[in-house]
Amino acid sequence: MITTQTNVYDSSTIVSSSYIYETKELYVGFKHGTYLYKEVEENDYNAFRDATSQGIALNNIIKGVYKYEKIEEEHAK
Repeated sequence: MITTQTNVYDSSTIVSSSYIYETKELYVGFKHGTYLYKEVEENDYNAFRDATSQGIALNNIIKGVYKYEKIEEEHAK
């Protein structure tokens, strides 16, 4: 049984995502930080994951629908 899935993307802004099936948490890693989207339905996660453009999918499927919080910021070097 798969409990967590992590994906890496070739995107100008989105680096990766991780989805925890049990808690419905979607972590999206951007070049500027990481966001946690809460209570994301599995079918919405699948649509986001399988989209041609994760950026467009995030805007159309996830943002504005699910609560989120920024959990990590890139630190200046």
